[in-house]
Amino acid sequence: MTDVLFTRRDSGDLGRVVARDHDVIVGLYSDGDGVRGGRGAALVGDALGVDLVALAATDPNFDGSPSATTVVVVGGPSGPTRALLVGLGDRTASPAVLFESALAAKLGRASVSTLPMEADGALGAVALGHALGAWRYRRDTSGPFQPVPVTLIDDDTVGADATLVRAAVLARVTGWVRQLVETPPNALCPNDFADAVVALARELAPDSVLVETWDAATLRARGFGATLGVGGGSAHSPLVVELRIEGDGPVTALAGKGITFDSGGINLKRDGGELSWMKSDMAAAASVAAAVIAAAALGRTAPVVAILPIAENMPGGSALRPGDVVSHPGGRTTEVLDTDCEGRLVLADALGWFAQQRPQHIVDVGTLTDSGAVGTAFWGCWATSDEVATALVNAGSRVFDPGWALPLHPTYVALLPSRVADIANASPDAPDSGQLAATYLRTFVGDVPWVHVDNGSSAWLERDSHPWPAGPTGTPVRALVEFLHPVD
Repeated sequence: MTDVLFTRRDSGDLGRVVARDHDVIVGLYSDGDGVRGGRGAALVGDALGVDLVALAATDPNFDGSPSATTVVVVGGPSGPTRALLVGLGDRTASPAVLFESALAAKLGRASVSTLPMEADGALGAVALGHALGAWRYRRDTSGPFQPVPVTLIDDDTVGADATLVRAAVLARVTGWVRQLVETPPNALCPNDFADAVVALARELAPDSVLVETWDAATLRARGFGATLGVGGGSAHSPLVVELRIEGDGPVTALAGKGITFDSGGINLKRDGGELSWMKSDMAAAASVAAAVIAAAALGRTAPVVAILPIAENMPGGSALRPGDVVSHPGGRTTEVLDTDCEGRLVLADALGWFAQQRPQHIVDVGTLTDSGAVGTAFWGCWATSDEVATALVNAGSRVFDPGWALPLHPTYVALLPSRVADIANASPDAPDSGQLAATYLRTFVGDVPWVHVDNGSSAWLERDSHPWPAGPTGTPVRALVEFLHPVD
């Protein structure tokens, strides 16, 4: 179930597919002399008998800059047609610019897009951008769903079908993550999250992904003391969702923080505005789950295992207290100085578990801080393996889900001492930061190559941030899919 239904047609078919109830999306360029049309504008102009560049000039606010938009209504062969004009910047529009411009179009009804014609190899970028731009939160998911039909005009037929299939899968799982993140927290408790993962696996990869839920008794038996502690103050028991792609060869291990609501625990968050979007604190676990399922759906056969600790961080009579000590798989212990630094606690459980299994490498993802120093446009990462970190960042770049590798400095560990445990989860001597959280997690992986991804500043936007609207973005699910199963 994607938000759009793609069809590809050659440019010679444009006149036949422009119908009265279809929008037409056309890219226009800008340079020092004003707005200019490209190949798509010429074809649509001929089909409709209009000069789209001249019509664009009637809007003084439209300058052809990337993702700028304006709408004109023109007479077509079948009646009035709405043309959505999208800025592409200069005449060397890259796939990344076309992705953002397609996203900015925010399609809401049947459309014909000529954007793929503006650059070689842009079909996938435009399809993905249109699909993500068409996404809307669905309050009722029980009824029938009607995707937006989008016809993409492109004369390059080589690999087109496979490109659109991949774009549809990426769009589906990104939309699924955004839907889950936007869901009110009283409708997405730990059990609801687990059910949603099972449903997505059945939809996209029923024969390729194994999903298992570990209950509280299993967590206790396997040493997940931090996850039990973080979820101890909630009426909803914590759990772990495990996903597996079985296969031969080295194992890729993934972990994702899944806090379905983060009140801060006894260290209660004081910012009411921040509390209102703490339903988004499971975005990392959703991204990891969706990425594993998508990779399997696209054909990955090499083994993958993902561990997702899912809990609700609430104050209560059995909640973690500042000063408590929790234990992790493998026996390592943490003194809890701040119950609002709970994400790193549950991830430490997963990392301690993986360190005993010794996979080829580990990638963990968490909305741990919003201080990644990379703003809202990137996810940040810290690593013990430059090779794995580079592969992940490069994967993100290819699917317009950008990341930024940051240094992991060894001196930070001195800021996390404890007299009663192996390490503390926070520092009284330094502000919390992505670097400090990564330093803490680093101590749980031993010598297994590892990357920590912090999507705290990019998974949820408090306000519009070009080209994304406010709310959930789904990052870094597309980067993870491409990392697990890159395009051949």
